Amino acid sequence: MIDALFLAGRWYIALAFVGAAGLLPGAYLFDRLSSRGVSYARPLALAVVALGAWLIGWSGRGAYGTAAIAAVLAGLFAWSAALAWLRRDLLTSVLVRWRTLAAGEGLHLVVFALVAWARSATPAAAATEKPMDLMLIEAVHRAQQLPPPDPWLSGHTVSYYHLGHLAADAIGRLACLPPEIAFNLVTASAGAMAAVAVAALATDVIGLGTIRRGRATWVAAGVAGFVLLLAAPVAGIANILGANGIAPVVWGMLGVDGVPVAVGATTGVPDAFWWWWTNTRILPGTISEFPAFTLLLGDPHAHLLALPIDLVAIALALTVFEGSRPLTWRRWTRDPQRLALTAAVFAAICLTNAWDVLIFGGIWAGAALVAFRRAGWAWTLGVTGVARWAIPPITIALACAAPFLMGIDAPHLGAAAVVGEHSDPLRWLLVWLPPAVPALLALLLLRPHLERDAVVAAVLVAALPVEAWAVALALGGHASEFFARGSGWLVLAAIVAGFGALAAAGAAADGPTGGRRDPALGAACALVCAVLVILGLTELVRVADAFPGRMNTVFKFWFDAWAILAVGAGALAGLAADRIEVAPAGLGQRAALGTAGALLLASALYVPAMAVSRAREGATRGLDALAYLRDQDAGLFASIEWSRQHLDPREDVMVQAIVESYHAGDMLAAASGVPTLLGWPNHERQWRASIPEAERRAAVDAIYAAGATETGRNAARRSGVTCVYIGREERAQYGADLATRFAGWPVAFAGGGATVVRVP
Repeated sequence: MIDALFLAGRWYIALAFVGAAGLLPGAYLFDRLSSRGVSYARPLALAVVALGAWLIGWSGRGAYGTAAIAAVLAGLFAWSAALAWLRRDLLTSVLVRWRTLAAGEGLHLVVFALVAWARSATPAAAATEKPMDLMLIEAVHRAQQLPPPDPWLSGHTVSYYHLGHLAADAIGRLACLPPEIAFNLVTASAGAMAAVAVAALATDVIGLGTIRRGRATWVAAGVAGFVLLLAAPVAGIANILGANGIAPVVWGMLGVDGVPVAVGATTGVPDAFWWWWTNTRILPGTISEFPAFTLLLGDPHAHLLALPIDLVAIALALTVFEGSRPLTWRRWTRDPQRLALTAAVFAAICLTNAWDVLIFGGIWAGAALVAFRRAGWAWTLGVTGVARWAIPPITIALACAAPFLMGIDAPHLGAAAVVGEHSDPLRWLLVWLPPAVPALLALLLLRPHLERDAVVAAVLVAALPVEAWAVALALGGHASEFFARGSGWLVLAAIVAGFGALAAAGAAADGPTGGRRDPALGAACALVCAVLVILGLTELVRVADAFPGRMNTVFKFWFDAWAILAVGAGALAGLAADRIEVAPAGLGQRAALGTAGALLLASALYVPAMAVSRAREGATRGLDALAYLRDQDAGLFASIEWSRQHLDPREDVMVQAIVESYHAGDMLAAASGVPTLLGWPNHERQWRASIPEAERRAAVDAIYAAGATETGRNAARRSGVTCVYIGREERAQYGADLATRFAGWPVAFAGGGATVVRVP
């Protein structure tokens, strides 16, 4: 444990050093927000450093590595020094917010420590998509030019967004930590940066208005952090109660597969293996991950690594929504630093998790449209104004992302109407009720002003996508879906009605003329409206990709919706705390508060229970994602170490047995970065328009079957193979006597029951 603390401390210091470089640029970019951006410094600076290092590695004018990372970081510090010298007001604005800095640092440290502890209980890069994420970090780490060579498809570069994995490698290099350590600590950092950002966003939203009570900021930050890190779908507490013998029959009536688990619990935590998994499989055919689950699962996947910079994009939207700066394209030419930082944020999002550009770019553009409407522009003219204003940062962001996008051999993607699958009301509520409760309760207490005509108009606008979906179904011969959807119509009706009420409330609070403007309430309502838009569209439209139905659509977009809802719920709760007396006015309010509190606390039991359950899995402790191999496959572990020292991913190809996705194989390539002919084929098919799968499978079979014969040698040479690995998986697939077939070839390495031979 002492070693783990030492490693985590080095990582923490390195990331804090990066964050320090982003303080003044952040204060410059977010000068209209009450926090002055001090809470967004880490993700902003890390995004700039990662993006700059990626472009250096791609350009060919320099190699990717520690020197490139240090050069970009030094440039960011030089920029900060120039700002400190030329804009003393920025430096002062940061220094006077030392309490905000201290509170953010404290929250960051606590969340980082808790998630790092959870990762240290199950650090192995095994199961789920952990081998893939380790492969991406290792591929970047071993690369000199970017995009990096693909360890699972020799001769090709990685065809998947990987800037978040490069950021993990960048911090690891600065802390002098290898990829297997960075693999676990980047998850803790992503959670900590997201926690600080979401709390700051909630306080920045209410800071758009006048705050009378100091408790409002604490409530806003606390509720936002709670929703992001502790709230969980209801199925989790149902499993906990059922395992403890409390009303298991009732929980079985929810209709969720795997709920309740078998009766049996130790100190209240279910004994069933991975009982917590079903909490993200509540709706059939979908994956509804939420941040707390992802952090404890431990996959440093793109959607998690993008979360901190996504939240920075919301902060950008708030600066636009605030409205004191004219939104004209000429304004960008007078403020090139703001233009560069804005473009960098969206370019970084694109390279980290390209899906998120649609959501967070849409929120940013929507905030601009509101600002134009507030200035008296008509809707059509407002859209034109937004387009003209957004062209410069979008152009620069696309120019930065273009090399990456051109290097992606993406499969065909499209949009399709959702047919034959939908959310039924009960299971939809099981997912969304806990994170929505604070927002619903706050709105009940605030009782925002609603005009009937405004509500009707907003409902009619919200119904337009439903009408378009219905027309598309009718024209496509799927009119029967109207009846097959059944109770799913209630979900759509609730989303449309909720949007109508919130949009009307937000419009009344942020009206351009007459009355007293309430931009804080308007912004909070707009964020929750954005969540409803996301949820509504996923009921109607799906991304047509390699996954069946709307599984991946829900997986990607609902995760972001949860984070946005955390900000909106926190802001609404803060406003309620500021404007409502401490004591509830009547029995109804007290009952509502008590019920909501009980539901939230009950749902929050899932997270510590999942953490305890994971700690009981008996895994090798620590922060090394490969340490488990020392006990389970010493030959593979030793071969990884040897390959890192003696093989070059640009020159060498080590053939290994092909193992299907999600299975414990192809780890030699994943952990060393040395390419193999084909690994995890299903993932390669998801990432590319086409892969030479049949050819590669045939080549691997021919090499292992023929061994040290002319046929085997020719098969290896034609495929560019320089080394052949003979380990546990290879013997399982091709025979226990496999090593004897290569007796005539020189042995490059042998140990732990594994052998590497060189192709003559």
